[in-house]
Amino acid sequence: MYISRTLMLGLVLALIAFPVLTDWLTSDFSAWYRPYIVWTLLILFTWWGNRSRQTDEL
Repeated sequence: MYISRTLMLGLVLALIAFPVLTDWLTSDFSAWYRPYIVWTLLILFTWWGNRSRQTDEL
């Protein structure tokens, strides 16, 4: 199975930024929409990484 370089880079960056993200998401004065921002970015990044793949692959 081919793993896209963009997705691999995103995973590495997520692992590096994980401590900062957890502090940002779980702070006492966090806004209610912060988790939605993270999930939206994750979905958009995944879509962008897979947009060039053929849909008829079996």
